[in-house]
Parts: sequence; C-alpha cells; structure tokens
Amino acid sequence: MSQVWLIEILKGIGKFFLHPIFYYSIFLAILAGIVRVKKERNDFHIRVYDIYQELRYLLPAGLLIGLIVSLITISSGFVISFSMIAVLAIITIVLSLIGNFRYLSSAFTIGFSFILLFLASEMNWDFPILSEHPSDSSLSGFIVILGILLIVEGIQMVRNGTKKFSPILRESRRGLTVGAHQVKRIWLIPVFCFLPVGPMTAPFEWWPTFDFGTTSYSLILIPFAIGFQQQIQSTLPQIAVKRIGMNVIWLGIIALAIAIAGMWWSIFSIAAVIIAILGRGWISYRHRVRENSATYYFTPQKKGLMVLAIIPFSPAEKLGLQMGEIIYKCNGQITLNKNEFYKALQKNRAYCKLEVFDVNGEIRFVQGALFEGDHHELGILTIEDKKKWNGNEAS
Repeated sequence: MSQVWLIEILKGIGKFFLHPIFYYSIFLAILAGIVRVKKERNDFHIRVYDIYQELRYLLPAGLLIGLIVSLITISSGFVISFSMIAVLAIITIVLSLIGNFRYLSSAFTIGFSFILLFLASEMNWDFPILSEHPSDSSLSGFIVILGILLIVEGIQMVRNGTKKFSPILRESRRGLTVGAHQVKRIWLIPVFCFLPVGPMTAPFEWWPTFDFGTTSYSLILIPFAIGFQQQIQSTLPQIAVKRIGMNVIWLGIIALAIAIAGMWWSIFSIAAVIIAILGRGWISYRHRVRENSATYYFTPQKKGLMVLAIIPFSPAEKLGLQMGEIIYKCNGQITLNKNEFYKALQKNRAYCKLEVFDVNGEIRFVQGALFEGDHHELGILTIEDKKKWNGNEAS
C-alpha cells in the first residue's frame, strides 16, 4: 500500500509540470518584470529590480503553504475532476488577460469556475471539457478549497507582499509630480488532490469525504495561481498591503465557514461563492476609493528630500535609509531638493553624514563610508517637481 502511495505521489508531482498554468504563470511573471523595468527606466532612467524579481516570488513562497493545504485536501479526500481542472485553467487565463494580476484571486478564479460548472451541471451542457459533470459533493469541496486559498492569499500578502515595491511617478490633480508604488505579485500554490479512477483505494470508511462516485483514485499536484495587484499612493505601501491582506484573511475565514456548511446543505456553497466574489471585489474597490480621496504621501517636501525608493545593494541600503524618510541635511548642508543634495554629497566623496526625518517625524543621524564605484552615488530615488527640475535620475 505504501509503495502505491509513493508511486502516485511521484506521478502527481510529474503532472504538476505538465499543467499549462505552471508555464503560463512563469510567462506572466517574466512579462510583469519586463513591463515594470520599462516603466522604472522611463521614470527614473534606471531599473530598481531586474526582470526576474516577480519570478522569484512565484513558487518558493507558496511551497510550504501548498504542503499544508495538501495535508488538508488529502486527509479530507478532496476529489477534483478533469473538467474542474480544465475550467479552472481557462478561467485563470481569461481573468489574467482581462485584468492582469488583479483578478487572480481564488475568489474569482475558483468562484467563476464553480458558477460555470454548476450551470453546466444544472442545464446539462455538453461541451468537450464539460462532458464529465462533477458531483454536488465535489463542487462543495471545491468551494472549501476557495475559502482556504482565500486565507492563503491574505497570508501571502502580509508575508510576501510587503517587500520590494516598484516606485512610479504620477502627476497629481494639481499638476505636481508625485510618487506612488505598484505592488504586483503572483504565487503558485501547489496542492495535491485526488482524481477519480486510479490504483489507490480508500483506507478508511469515511475517506474520501468528497466522493465522486468511485472508490479508486490517483493523485495530482495542481498549481493554483494566486495574483495580487494594487497601486498605493496615500501611505507607505507596506501598511496598505498589510491592511488589505488582513481584510482578505477575514473574508477567507467567513467564506470557509460557510463553505464547510455547504458540505451538508448545497445552498451554503452558493452563498460562500457569492460572498467571496462580492467581498473580494469590495475590498479592492474600497482601496481604490481610499487612494483616490486621500492626499498623496510621496510629494515634494519643504523640509527636505523625500526618499521614494532605495536601489538594492546601494550605499543607501547599507546606510539603512528607508522609504518615506526625508533627508534634511547632507554633510552639514541643508538639502531641500535633489540639486542641493547632489552638491552636498560632492563635498566629501569618501564619507557621507545625513540628518534624516524618519516616518514618525523624528530626526536621526546616518553616516557611513562611500567607496569608488558605489552604485549611483547614494542609490535613492526621489520626488521632484518636473516644472522646476529636469530629469528624475537616481541620486
């Protein structure tokens, strides 16, 4: 019996690398990197991160969570059909084409897949990919997975969505150049599920919980693509992303609780889908309304030079400068704009002393040695009024 399980696990992993979403997600991550680098070079004449930055988050960040979710799906005996896999893949691709990473939430990908599968079953649609209609219990299990992955989405935002943002420049309603941050992530969550028909049989009477009208199964490792995309301009991006992530976690908990009830009463599965789709859309909508109505955070300052972003591996990163801080003095000279800052930096090419207002408005002192060949002088990206200063290059 253990040998059969081992063989099926290895086969299931092999099927993961045959799934089109695996390769499509790689393509999306690289494409997002290329677009981001182009935008950064257009705004700042330098890229902040290389084109593979999004790709680095694609799989490693989801492996441990995928293992935990797999333990849940295997212990509950969740069964997924080929029609469910095919519909989910198609919906995922369509939503990514419509809204890039914005709609790659499990609330939308699994939610709309459920709706299509449910309608196909009720109306007896006979398309090639819908020729095998899932059972009601299997569809109920599908929504339980939705709730779990919605919680995972929120956790990923809080853990991995609050790092390494892409700075952008915008023109405010008053015609000033202001800064913002674009947050784009796509994660693959590999989850083991059971396919009907195979060499594996149920070892317990109660297993699997979500039956598919058969007593033999095989394993498949499915890549669930979860995406997230927001623009943040009214506060520090890590604060906004954490807030959104916590909202998504609570939505996932509510949807999961209702979806579990749907295992016995199917009407609750439908309710969970509606709540998940509307709730996730409402979270994104509220964020956009808040951003559009609030004042801009990254704007030209009267008391110094605001740091919009830090270039990786630069002297600024080694000095511990942070996004959102305001450089008031450089080498004893007040720096109210980038031109003054550059001149002050030239006073001592070997050493740098800064007086900085942190994000709480408290002053702190930063100093350190500068070496020949250090990346772009200090390595900070700043906000400048284009009407007064030409160019947006790194300082």
